[in-house]
Amino acid sequence: MLSREQKTMKQITIILSLLFAGYFSFSQEKTEYGISTEGSWFMPHREPEYRGLETKNGFGTGIGVYASRYIFWRVSADIGIAYRYKQMQQHYSVYTGTNDPNGYAINAEGWNKLPMHYVVVPIHLKVLLSKNFFVKGGIESTWLLNYEIVNEKPEFNWIVGFGSQKYKLKWSVNYIRGFKEQGFLHKNIEPEGYYKGSINRNNMLQLQLSYPLGQLKF
Repeated sequence: MLSREQKTMKQITIILSLLFAGYFSFSQEKTEYGISTEGSWFMPHREPEYRGLETKNGFGTGIGVYASRYIFWRVSADIGIAYRYKQMQQHYSVYTGTNDPNGYAINAEGWNKLPMHYVVVPIHLKVLLSKNFFVKGGIESTWLLNYEIVNEKPEFNWIVGFGSQKYKLKWSVNYIRGFKEQGFLHKNIEPEGYYKGSINRNNMLQLQLSYPLGQLKF
C-alpha cells in the first residue's frame, strides 16, 4: 500500500515523464541521446532511533542511457534509465543462547556487507550558466531489486549538482538524497538468528560522466 508521500512523488514523476516525453515528441529541436556512467560514495543516514546499529560508508557505480533536449533559452531536460549498484556495511551483534564459564552471554558479532541493486529513472533540468558550465537538479525514482522485503518501492531521491560540457565527454558532480528512509531485509533468517537488512536514508556524492552517441529530430 503506497503512502500519501509515495503517491504524490509517483504522480509528480509520471507527470514530468509525460510532459518531457510529449515535448520530446512534438518539438522540432534535436534530441541528444547517449550513455552515462557513475561512481559514487554512499553515506547512509540514520534517524536517531536507528543509530544503535553502526554502519560503514560504501561505494556505488552504475551505467545507463539518456535523452536530452533544450526546452527554452539555456534550459534542457534529461530523462533516462540506468542500473545502479551500491554497497554499505552494518554491524551486527546477537546473543547465541550460550554463556561463557563466568556466566556472561556469548554474542556472535561482525559486519554484514549489504549490496543493493537498483533500476533508476532520473529526470533532470539543466541550466547553462555559461557556454560550458551548468547546474542541474531533479528527482529520481528507484526500485531496489535484490531484497524480498522493501518498505519504499519505488524510492524517491532529489538531486542537485554542477558540471561542464566543454568537451564531448560531459561530467557533473551531484549530491543525491532520499526524501525519506528506506527499510529492506531478506526474509530468510541468518544462522546466527537475525535478519539481514537495514533502515537508512539515501545519501550519496556522485560523479557522473555522459557521452553523446548521436542526435534525432522527430
